[in-house]
Amino acid sequence: MKRISKFLSLLMVASMLSMLIPVSALAAGEAVNEQAAASELGLVLVTTETADTETALTAETANSNEIAPLPAVAEITASADNNLETNVDSEQLVISTIEPETFETAAATYLCLTQNGVIIDVLATNTGSDYAFDAVTNELTLNNFMGEKLNVKSTTVPFKLVLLGTNIIKTDNGFAVKVEGDMNASGTGALIAEGHATPDIMGGGINVVGNLVIDSGTYDVAAVGYESSSSAVGILAGDNAEVMTMGNLTINDGNIDVTAYNSDYAGAFGLFAFGDLVVNGGNIKAFTDSPTSYSRGIGAYDKLVFNGGYTVVESIADHGDAGALFSYNKIIINNGILDLCTSGAVAKALVAEGGIDISGIYGDVDRDAACLYLEPLSAQTFKKQHASSANPKTGVDTSASEAAVAGAALIMLIGLAVAVGKREAQA
Repeated sequence: MKRISKFLSLLMVASMLSMLIPVSALAAGEAVNEQAAASELGLVLVTTETADTETALTAETANSNEIAPLPAVAEITASADNNLETNVDSEQLVISTIEPETFETAAATYLCLTQNGVIIDVLATNTGSDYAFDAVTNELTLNNFMGEKLNVKSTTVPFKLVLLGTNIIKTDNGFAVKVEGDMNASGTGALIAEGHATPDIMGGGINVVGNLVIDSGTYDVAAVGYESSSSAVGILAGDNAEVMTMGNLTINDGNIDVTAYNSDYAGAFGLFAFGDLVVNGGNIKAFTDSPTSYSRGIGAYDKLVFNGGYTVVESIADHGDAGALFSYNKIIINNGILDLCTSGAVAKALVAEGGIDISGIYGDVDRDAACLYLEPLSAQTFKKQHASSANPKTGVDTSASEAAVAGAALIMLIGLAVAVGKREAQA
């Protein structure tokens, strides 16, 4: 009789331990499994009118100064054999900081700052009251600099820009910062960069005709276009002024706030790379507005990949086509928090010509939605209770009250089992 009572007590304890497993966690696991078993996945592509031939970006029209919209393509579905929502870790693309040790040390061949209308040859005068250049490391430090332009040619080794204090560079002709070659940007300071597109050239904050890596720092960037102008782009890696030059944009950390507006057909773009654009971390805010044309938040000519970070995008095109994230190839979302919203005649959060891969940690995602809030389902602490849904919220949380009740019940059960055991022993 005593053995049976002890067995029943242990059984009751085990049952209460199982109650501590969050119901929401079980639900999350079921959602991921069901998602992986889906028979079809829609690949959302632009379905608007055919792009103007003046703005189409193809190998034959690479000489234009505009970033073209995606061509008109009907919605495509993939069979279960080509399920794109399975684990995409194998395709995770990480472009790390450019290591100068892999190159032969050599300084920039051209480095000029424009301040108060005067061009400063930094290679000849490498130190000023608000800047300093180290030719050995090919590193320019700006410290509360105010001017109109930064122009660099550095094709041998990456050019390094270090920010201290608050630096302001604004121009009404093209990009405020223009670098031919690779560049690393970092520092504890901030850069305010503003540029204007013209009929002849694209314009905006930063254009690196090569690979751009942002490791740290604060960037407040603005791009403006107007009647008959080329594309307005906040931050651009690569170029297509004469021939297309590929360039990757990698964001490892930092705070980036980009605004782009263009009133004409060439469109407004927040961040764009003529290669891969990879977000590994940092905080990104992009706002784009092009009333009658294409408004695009963050995009890439090749892959657009999110491995982390916190990204907020709002794209508006009242009478045009708005897309928060877009790619001429694929969008791959492995991790990170993304808050995406679009509005306009045609508005979609995700626009990709080659497909959309989203990790199962996000649960069900509506790829046709105009607005999406993507947050991983993995265990974490939320500021407030989240409900699991496809749109606009994803993410589940176990409330503290549920865990407290289950814990208290377990303690009571253990006490009861001990008391019963003692009584039976006395009997």
